[in-house]
Amino acid sequence: SPNAAGVAALIRSYYPNLKASQVKQIMMESGLPVNLQVNLGGDDKNQRSFSELSRTGKIVNAYNAIIMADKMSKK
Repeated sequence: SPNAAGVAALIRSYYPNLKASQVKQIMMESGLPVNLQVNLGGDDKNQRSFSELSRTGKIVNAYNAIIMADKMSKK
């Protein structure tokens, strides 16, 4: 998504020493969990858990990602 790409670019610009795999790990682990049912195709009767529709069940969080990137870059 554009939001995830923006957060990845933000991390890489402030912490260029981090590898792409580290940025991916940061983004996957620093997101906020979403515990919602999502309507598929606008149909109220066809619902799925958000966690079934995404790899992590989380939404990207730039603040948490920057905190985690800062800690990881100092290791």
